[in-house]
Amino acid sequence: MKTLIASVVSLLMILSFSAGIAKEKKIKFRGNNSPDEFKPLQITISPDLLKVDKALELKLKYKVAKEFAVKNDQNSKKKKKIKYRGAAKTIYKNYANSVVFLYNPTKGKESLGAGFLVDKSGVILTNWHVTNGAKEIFVWPLPKEGAVETEVLFKDIDPYFGSVLAENKGQDLALVKVSGLAPSAKVVELGNNEDVSIGDTVYAIGHPNGLPWSFTLGTVSQIRKNKKWTYEDKSEHLATVIQTQTPISPGNSGGPLFGDSGKIVGINTWGADGQNLNFAVAVDHAKEFIKANPNITKVNTVDAVIKKDYPNAKTDDYNKNGVIDTWYVDDDKNGKIDLGFIDDDENGFVEGTLIDKDEDGIWELLVLDNNENGKSDLAYLDEDNDGKFDVKAHDYDEDGEWDKFEEIS
Repeated sequence: MKTLIASVVSLLMILSFSAGIAKEKKIKFRGNNSPDEFKPLQITISPDLLKVDKALELKLKYKVAKEFAVKNDQNSKKKKKIKYRGAAKTIYKNYANSVVFLYNPTKGKESLGAGFLVDKSGVILTNWHVTNGAKEIFVWPLPKEGAVETEVLFKDIDPYFGSVLAENKGQDLALVKVSGLAPSAKVVELGNNEDVSIGDTVYAIGHPNGLPWSFTLGTVSQIRKNKKWTYEDKSEHLATVIQTQTPISPGNSGGPLFGDSGKIVGINTWGADGQNLNFAVAVDHAKEFIKANPNITKVNTVDAVIKKDYPNAKTDDYNKNGVIDTWYVDDDKNGKIDLGFIDDDENGFVEGTLIDKDEDGIWELLVLDNNENGKSDLAYLDEDNDGKFDVKAHDYDEDGEWDKFEEIS
């Protein structure tokens, strides 16, 4: 037994990271893998529990993001803070936490924008031109301390990673899903086109010119049905839009336009040349778009920190609740499953890696990250290859050294 434990320690250490004590999580152990039971599906999966240094890719993305943020900060001018009262004050207080800051790091299409939470599962609505070209996008909710400068946001606050799951280019809409948002992020209520009229006061929350969580208000100038518009990239769009005097700028795109009731009446989209000529896609388009994508609430994003394609992956809904929670992979592409990934709580973060190194259909090792901080803290070993785990290994301080081995009776 000691020989076996010694031989797997080196493998465990490759898969483990450093620091932090975790409470043990109850994981439903998967049995003998049977490839015939699963549908082939190309997925993207977090390699946090594999020997992959995700910091390198993040460093490159952060460099691009920071340079973009600094440029916006240099071009932005300080504006006086306006003290809002009545409906305006209530709307900001109730829904600032519903609005997120989005950054698209796609080379050549770098852009920032806004989005807002439309489903408790983490579905965010924004504009197509914000997500254009991206499969994943950086997402920042409002920091606990309130709005900060863009440079601080990029440099000091870790973003969430959202998956772009649906786009409606014609109406300039997109749906992004992110896992793990705080409970304080409140789902907004979508109104109807009939809820807004010419002369109404409307309110916007967004990030104009890189000034995060700015709040503005203005008057509805007109409702324009079947409005056509074209962007610099020659993309053409058509939708019913709300023309407003509400001040918006680049960075407001995809953010919410509220009516007095606090319901969403539009999605801030673009501004035309001239003073106070701003437009928001009418909310009924958004409602139809969301209705046309009902399965998004059940999509498991599997942590979009770093994407690595596994074209031979096979999926399983292990607890049969309609959400994929397990992925089986033929890593060496020899026709046999040798890796498995587990997201038992279906929150988009892979907390377990299964290993079948000799590819005999029996998992010999399960490595876990119980507190989902990117550092392995617990492992199970099948010593005699009978399909049952016999040994439990603990790394209490997550320093890369396994602190205790105990037999499972």
